[in-house]
Amino acid sequence: MSTPGPAALLAALRATGRTRIDRAGLWRAFLDAVPSAQGSAEARRMLAAALDELAGTGALTPTAATDDGVPPLPRAVRLTRPAAAPVAREAADPWHPELAAAAAVRAPAEAVRQVNRWLFAGGTRAGIVGLRERALEITGDEKAFDAGLPVPLTPEILRAERVALPMHRERLPGGGPVLLVVENADTFHSLLLALRGDPGPIGTLGWGAGSAFLSSVSSLAADPPAAIRYFGDLDAAGLRIPARASVQAQAQALPAVRPAPGLYRALLAHGRPAPAGPADHSDVEWLDPGLRGPVRELFATGHRMAQEAVDRRVLGSGRDWRDGLDP
Repeated sequence: MSTPGPAALLAALRATGRTRIDRAGLWRAFLDAVPSAQGSAEARRMLAAALDELAGTGALTPTAATDDGVPPLPRAVRLTRPAAAPVAREAADPWHPELAAAAAVRAPAEAVRQVNRWLFAGGTRAGIVGLRERALEITGDEKAFDAGLPVPLTPEILRAERVALPMHRERLPGGGPVLLVVENADTFHSLLLALRGDPGPIGTLGWGAGSAFLSSVSSLAADPPAAIRYFGDLDAAGLRIPARASVQAQAQALPAVRPAPGLYRALLAHGRPAPAGPADHSDVEWLDPGLRGPVRELFATGHRMAQEAVDRRVLGSGRDWRDGLDP
């Protein structure tokens, strides 16, 4: 009978999940590795030879104490923890000169690496296109850059421009310098009717169209208003949209997007709380301090309010909703 491969015995020993294995465990592992050795007169010699070879490679350490058999077997062995396999390091791609700053970024986003490959493949010769078109070309996801460009990408590197959708706006005759942006269509129309005869400081009424305002706010750079006021739903998205749009507006030297407090107070007074799912309401801070407490209480109960509650009846019943619309 041939001597079993020490590798088979070592695999059986490691399969026990133990580090120290006594003599009984050695025999069980040996017979698992070489079932044909069961009852063989050569089994002891075979096991002893395999253990000697494994000890010689450093895979295990036998105890000094042995039994009285021939050849002697150790009372136990201690397995040596296998050395960790060296981690194969992927050869780092060289950075294109336009992305040299990426070398200082600890973990550049995958999109940055994709742009790097695109530049080497001829991207430097590309013409200017919309940012979503470029994102689709490079990453396969047209929305890859909607949340912002990862460091160190810039529109210039991408040969792309962020397309600003025009905002639907209605000029009010004799109005002032303030642009009032309204989230939803019905409330926009009701406010247009209410303001036409008496616009006060409102010179233009804009329809934000929900999250489209995040793009259309940039279109205001062509004809900047003196001030921007906003009125939307009291829910997570209704506050997130103007808060994010305000950051974007100021980055383009436009006025900050600020709340229209009188309209929000009217909504709190006349709105009907409706169930809302769990959401991040950290953008409550965008509201004026006097509104934050009541809105937090609304959100704490798991509710929201739709701005459509400030309807033509409410707008026609008083003037308090006009508070805070001055530049």
